[in-house]
Amino acid sequence: MQKTITTLIPQYGELNRICKDWIVSHTFSFEKQKFIVDFYSEWNDITAFEQAILELVLHTPPEPCTLLLKSLKKEVREYTRLYESYRLPNDEVIMRVCNQYADSHKEAIKEEMEEVNRLRKPMNEANNRYDSIGYREHTPEEEKLAEREYERCKAEYEREKAQLDHLYEQQTLLWKEARQYMKNRCDDIYLLSVHFMGILTKYVPDEESQPNEADRQSRTDSQPEAETTTASTTATTAGLPEYFSMKLISLIHEVCAGEQFEDITAPDFYACMNLHPCQCVLKIKPREKIRVCYLISLMREQLPGQDKDKWKEAILKHLDIDEDYYKSKYREPVSDLPSIPNQKFAKEMDGIFR
Repeated sequence: MQKTITTLIPQYGELNRICKDWIVSHTFSFEKQKFIVDFYSEWNDITAFEQAILELVLHTPPEPCTLLLKSLKKEVREYTRLYESYRLPNDEVIMRVCNQYADSHKEAIKEEMEEVNRLRKPMNEANNRYDSIGYREHTPEEEKLAEREYERCKAEYEREKAQLDHLYEQQTLLWKEARQYMKNRCDDIYLLSVHFMGILTKYVPDEESQPNEADRQSRTDSQPEAETTTASTTATTAGLPEYFSMKLISLIHEVCAGEQFEDITAPDFYACMNLHPCQCVLKIKPREKIRVCYLISLMREQLPGQDKDKWKEAILKHLDIDEDYYKSKYREPVSDLPSIPNQKFAKEMDGIFR
């Protein structure tokens, strides 16, 4: 697994360079967005990440192992610092570079279309002359000349038309590719990085936080200190319970933010749903409380027995939902006669929780 970690370190470095380029000069491109999305897709399995760390620790000599983990930790910490301190590319910027990439053949298509239209008229005229020659007196040489002229015009037209068709096919492929990379993954990578920092700190503790063995033992016996704090909104602390994974919360956030809940960033949504300290207050939108109750019931079922009611009571209190109201309403989206909005929401949730 050492190869996995040695691959991740330079990729994190490239990710940070992309962020710094944006911060300094506001330069961004589809290729950079593609790198970001592919980075998240490749590394979003937190369990696999810790397994890779364990493999590295168990099968690599201590000195190079520590060097690798410190290098990785430095890159991960740098991304969290950049995210917390600056505005990274937003949805509008990402959509713009994706659309520009998808439309990169637009001018060529326009020019080729003009050329095809220009050649269509002489081809049709040559075809008409060739068809009509049989209705008047003509010599064999005149008929052959008309046929050759038509075939020449037709060949020119079909050559340019084939080029136009090829450009359209290329444009379709570009749009298909662009649509795969329109998701803003900066928030998700931040959450991922917070998890990575918590894992890395277990194997390579911060030097400034371990002056002696007694302090290390004291911190082991008590709650670990905060690994990183979001300057803007969240306060994610190492040692706090994670009721729900970042992957699950991201899927729920994608559907519910701005719909069932007031607009909220993915890191804040993660913190609120995991009952972590957070400066942002999670608010239910008007007429969405029933669907939120259904969501809570689904999330509750993901938890082990000892956490089910503990988490449910805390989140109901946080969202100001009465327990009796919750019990009477949470099944409505999957009742015998659900409303259309409830049916739609239940189907969306089924896609996440099934």
